Amino acid sequence: MSTLMYLQCFAVAFTGWALHTSLKLRSLQVKSKAANLDFRMKDYFIDDWLIIVSCFLTIVLFLLFVDEVAKFNGKIMDFVKIGFGFVGYTGSDVASRLFSFADKKINSVIDYKTNIADGIGDGVKVNS
Repeated sequence: MSTLMYLQCFAVAFTGWALHTSLKLRSLQVKSKAANLDFRMKDYFIDDWLIIVSCFLTIVLFLLFVDEVAKFNGKIMDFVKIGFGFVGYTGSDVASRLFSFADKKINSVIDYKTNIADGIGDGVKVNS
């Protein structure tokens, strides 16, 4: 496989990652606004840096295996870029769903505020 093909595969996977990350950031922004929280994109990149690194390592891992896949069946090379788009997007999505600290922080604040509004916790007793 040529160097240009490796770069194209990386670019496609990076674009898949960027697409997922932009959608995730928008989702966090909407959720934060609904909960009346201050959200900055910088916070996501600081809190979830490990997810970002793991996504790039997944892309690199797949790049390392492309030659073996091509040797197995040369026709696969016609679809390898599509596969890398899938790897970039899906790798980011799975890691984000499992390990996102930013999302967990926002959800915990929402839960806290909901509990206060419902009269649960903080010494407030609900009459039953």
